[in-house]
Amino acid sequence: MTENAVVSPTSSISRIWLVPLLAIIIGGWMVFYQWKNQGPLITIELSSATGIEINKTPIKVRDLEVGQVKKISLKPKLDGVIVTARIDNSAAHLLTENTAFWVVSPRISFSEVSGLNTLLSGSYIAMSADDTGKEQYDFVAMERPPVTPPGTPGVHLILKSDDEFAYKPGDPIIYKGFKVGEFEDAYFDIDQRVVYYNAFIEAPYHKLVTDNTRFWNVSGVRFHLESSGLRIETGSLETLLANGVTFGIPEGVDEGNVVGDDARFDIYEDETSASNARFKVTVDYLMMFDESIRGLDVGAPVEYRGLEIGVVKAINVANNIQGNVLQDDYPIPVLISIYPGKVHQQDNEAGRDVVKATMRNWLTDNLRASLRMGNLITGGLYVDLQHVEGAPSLPLQQVNGLDVIPTVSNEFTQLTQKADAILDKINALPLDDMVASVEAVVEEMKQAATAVENAGNNVDAMVDDIDAKQMNQKINDVLGSLNTLIRNYSEGGLAQHEIQDTINSVQDTMRALQPVLLQLNQSPNSLIFSGKKDDQREPQARREGDK
Repeated sequence: MTENAVVSPTSSISRIWLVPLLAIIIGGWMVFYQWKNQGPLITIELSSATGIEINKTPIKVRDLEVGQVKKISLKPKLDGVIVTARIDNSAAHLLTENTAFWVVSPRISFSEVSGLNTLLSGSYIAMSADDTGKEQYDFVAMERPPVTPPGTPGVHLILKSDDEFAYKPGDPIIYKGFKVGEFEDAYFDIDQRVVYYNAFIEAPYHKLVTDNTRFWNVSGVRFHLESSGLRIETGSLETLLANGVTFGIPEGVDEGNVVGDDARFDIYEDETSASNARFKVTVDYLMMFDESIRGLDVGAPVEYRGLEIGVVKAINVANNIQGNVLQDDYPIPVLISIYPGKVHQQDNEAGRDVVKATMRNWLTDNLRASLRMGNLITGGLYVDLQHVEGAPSLPLQQVNGLDVIPTVSNEFTQLTQKADAILDKINALPLDDMVASVEAVVEEMKQAATAVENAGNNVDAMVDDIDAKQMNQKINDVLGSLNTLIRNYSEGGLAQHEIQDTINSVQDTMRALQPVLLQLNQSPNSLIFSGKKDDQREPQARREGDK
């Protein structure tokens, strides 16, 4: 007996396939999770890719890695590179319009040393932590790291300067010798021809900056020659090596209100210029100088009785007078400004009217202006206003609506003029005739001296001749006879009568010499110069009958 087979269906899928299926599901979930949680891709424009490597160079915020470079490509115009980087999702909220990127690498310059830690670890791209502003994914990196770390408390300022000195990022801002801030960057406005600087003042010093604060340059060293001696002024050791500014509130001005970010200030040349900037109202006057104004500069002080009341505004102002500087009688116009606020008047129109009225009374009286030397080392001049005694009254002059202050020569010019007058008188003297007369007198004196010298020589010769021919011969004869006598006497060769004869001869000789010796005794020059001889008087015996 046969049994029928029972056919039952088998499973079409083996259980073994559950393993790869599970792996696919887990892998897909992981991919989905990775895709879901990965951060966005951003692009950063750089000037070059120096030190940047794909899948190696990190992106950091406060030294915490939040991304990595994934791609580097050239810009279409070949003026830089575009770096594509992946940012972690945890830092995606930091990608805003206020976010900044820069490359951190070793930097050694005159004003800073930074990034030395990257010598071993390599360069990286730093990112500022700022979550304010609109979302953004395309950025242009900064050329250098910001001077002020992001998030530093303080105040950001905008400083303006139209002078020749310039400041670099990192140059200090000094307050009473302490560094309280730095310059961050600079921008030159071609249309205005001025330089704008972004500067930062750290907390708590930012509270010192008010709307009445003034900034001025303290770069290098300044020498001030004063009555007490030489004074040297400098900001700090840093400003000796690099440029820098300081700030303060002018004396007599209220502190004002503390300013916020992006407040604008001007940078003045020095503290005096910064202090004068508070005066808004000025009164302008014109002066005409016939002398040289070398040493007088724009900004030089104008003083009255030693007090500064204004400054020189312009020199050789155009369109003020007719003519040109090549004419001998051309007066050089100098424009000055007097501040009513510096003469204890109100800094407004009322103060201006008071100054105008006072000056007009003085100008028609004896007020005069002169140039004086304010610095012996630099030769700088200043304008001195003074009342000159005995000066004649002059009518008020005006040029182009400006009152003219009469001028007088300064003391140095007056001394020079007097010296020139004396030299002119000396030049007018007949010096040639006087010199010729003096030369003639000197020649005559030379001839007289020669004659005297010749006469002396003749006298010496006569004396020598007289001594040799007359007196010496006679004396020698006497001595020779005496020697012969003594020798013969000692030898016994002479008789007594011979000796007696010899002695008599000597006596006769001495008697003959007696008048000559007497004459020499009474008149030594009688042998040299001839003349009438006085009669020799001999004593005579008294005659009988004489009383």
